[in-house]
Amino acid sequence: MATITNQATLRTAVADWLNRTDLTNSQLDQFIEMGEAMIYENLRVPTLERLATFTVAEADSSIDIPNGYLDVIELRYLGSGTCSVTATNREDCIAAGGTWTDSDKSDDINYRRVGTKSFHNNQPNYAFVRELNKFLLTDSEGKQKASGEFNLKYHYAEPPIGTVIGGVEVAPYILEEYELILYAALAFGSSFLGDGEAEARFLGLVENKIQMLNSKAASAELKGGAYTASFSSSLI
Repeated sequence: MATITNQATLRTAVADWLNRTDLTNSQLDQFIEMGEAMIYENLRVPTLERLATFTVAEADSSIDIPNGYLDVIELRYLGSGTCSVTATNREDCIAAGGTWTDSDKSDDINYRRVGTKSFHNNQPNYAFVRELNKFLLTDSEGKQKASGEFNLKYHYAEPPIGTVIGGVEVAPYILEEYELILYAALAFGSSFLGDGEAEARFLGLVENKIQMLNSKAASAELKGGAYTASFSSSLI
């Protein structure tokens, strides 16, 4: 079997494992897409972490949730700082190719996420709530008048397998670690074919792999180490 490196070779692998030659590319892609969605529900590793910087205006007091957002890790209000080029905020500094230096990182403030009722009725200070495609923010007095620079650290779902950017097909992390997406796609393919036993087996393999990767990431973080992952199987 060919090495799994892109959408086409993943399709071939799924069809081979299911031992079917009558499945269309559309059907195989649906198995893969559903497998991706299942994986992103539970996989939480540093590779899927992103950091975005926002400049918030008092009149809006909110930030737009980025594309691919899964869940928030941390939302931090950034204190004052300086730029190596002419710029007055972190976002403009980075855009101009400069280096932003915090004057005193101890003045950064971590925001806390609260429920909608608490946010609107109790007016907690330095808090945020998700509303549609935005995070609404409060200031030091609990009013929706927050302003300044914010960092959002979050888990992110990469572009779907098969996405082409700039004429090149992207290779997301779960394709590089192809055993995981292969098993996930096979679980949905087995369900489609009415093979409950195979479906349960592949779902178990996916769950075990995700637990292993999440545990390894958590252990590396506690020990101050770097997270790495690799897969091997005598069947691939």
